[in-house]
Amino acid sequence: MKHRHSIATVVIFVLLLGSVAVAFWLLPDRNFSARENRALQTLPRFDAEKLFSGELSRAYNDYYADQFPVRDLFVTVKGALELLSGKGENNGILIGRGGQLAKRLFDTARVDKNAATDSDVIDATHLQNAAEGINRATRNAEVPLVVLLTGRTADVAASAFLYPAAESDKMLATLRESVDDRARYLDLVPTYRTLYADGEYVYYRTDHHWTTLGAYYAYCDILRAFGMEKDIIPAKSFQKETVATDFRGTFASASGFHFVPPDSVEVWLLGNEDEFLVTADGCVLDGGFYNRAHLSGNDKYSVFLDGTHDVVTITKKDGTDRPTLAIFKDSFANSVAPFLAQHFDLVLYNLSSPRTDYTDVTAYTRAADADAALVLYTLGNVIETDKINRLR
Repeated sequence: MKHRHSIATVVIFVLLLGSVAVAFWLLPDRNFSARENRALQTLPRFDAEKLFSGELSRAYNDYYADQFPVRDLFVTVKGALELLSGKGENNGILIGRGGQLAKRLFDTARVDKNAATDSDVIDATHLQNAAEGINRATRNAEVPLVVLLTGRTADVAASAFLYPAAESDKMLATLRESVDDRARYLDLVPTYRTLYADGEYVYYRTDHHWTTLGAYYAYCDILRAFGMEKDIIPAKSFQKETVATDFRGTFASASGFHFVPPDSVEVWLLGNEDEFLVTADGCVLDGGFYNRAHLSGNDKYSVFLDGTHDVVTITKKDGTDRPTLAIFKDSFANSVAPFLAQHFDLVLYNLSSPRTDYTDVTAYTRAADADAALVLYTLGNVIETDKINRLR
């Protein structure tokens, strides 16, 4: 009888493995995960140089991980098991007080063959090179230039985690010390840390972005940096509309911690939103600042400016002559733009674009005939890419 049970166990195990293997090869590759809001690794092409550098093997590892059948279910199960074991994180995502999630591990900028994957160590030389990019853009600037590198959730919500903030503090200090005094460089992480510790809802719990309240605070500091403090619109002037209460962002998806309470999403309205013409990559956005169709999907943050586009412009429909602000940005700027559009015509360039290199701040500011420029980019992208390093 025991022998039969052993055989049955082996048969079931082999059948399970075989089923997974067959499903892996029969099911088509997925290019995008709506739940995680990210591109998935597809079958890599052979390249001798990448083979010897190790990049090809990393790509194959990512491919098998991303295309694994019923991957979302396994991520959820693994997340539950990690919590039960007392680990307090899954897939590089920490869980802290109040269900706050934050990304701990990242891939360092792959600008050389020594780039690391799943690291939590920030390279000081890379940060110094990023600071030099800011300094170079400042020296070349023909108009006032403000630089805001937004904090990661791990930086801002440090009080929610037992994970030490030493690496985060060292990163902030390196940038402060390396950026030239002439640069209008906004280091707002200490401010946001205080706001978060005081209970203000400035960053989402399950996603890597700031909330609309967090975006409003950034708008205020940006206007102050441009010497426009008297023009700041008070928060009480806006009608605050909650447009979603079931937002589970990228952290929830990557970690499998789906039991964490969802976030709510707000849009702040002045009542004049119909006065603006918003275009994305040359096409008019019928919803203007907000595409509410995204609220029925997973990526609810894309309600702001319809998500990711290479170039977005915002002007007044009546042709009112206003100063133009060129913004070199990632998605954090999307929720700030509706505030800034009350004062400027905007041209927003996506620094993270895989198609066009927008790091020549001077040239693109000139092309936009802009009166001022803003670099608004998250520190997460600073340490994972070389975009800021190449500003000029």
